[in-house]
Amino acid sequence: MKEENRQNHRYPEIGRVIATELCALPGILDNISLTGCKIHFPVSVVVDLEAEYMIKITLTRSLEDAPLQLMCKPMWVTEDKGNTQIGLKILYSPDDARLREFVSFLQEMGEDDDDVDDIL
Repeated sequence: MKEENRQNHRYPEIGRVIATELCALPGILDNISLTGCKIHFPVSVVVDLEAEYMIKITLTRSLEDAPLQLMCKPMWVTEDKGNTQIGLKILYSPDDARLREFVSFLQEMGEDDDDVDDIL
């Protein structure tokens, strides 16, 4: 297990991730914070760690139908048995205010991800 180096708590959340620059298939959100998120794809994905990607996340517990649009930079990538996990740092994004509102909602619910094995 890696040593934690986080600025914000990570909250477990499932959502659909659209990142067409990364993969034609949708990915799945595993957890999210104000500064980062972890996603995975059920296929092998080639990720440029120097690039920035616009991702769209449809959250399961969001009051809005519109997906969050977040500009992200990959911090790490792992591949296991054809699945690709990506740790993303969230940069200033079009939906920054909505992200803050959603994370505040998760914080009020008192759910944090204690099973953290990645660094952001």
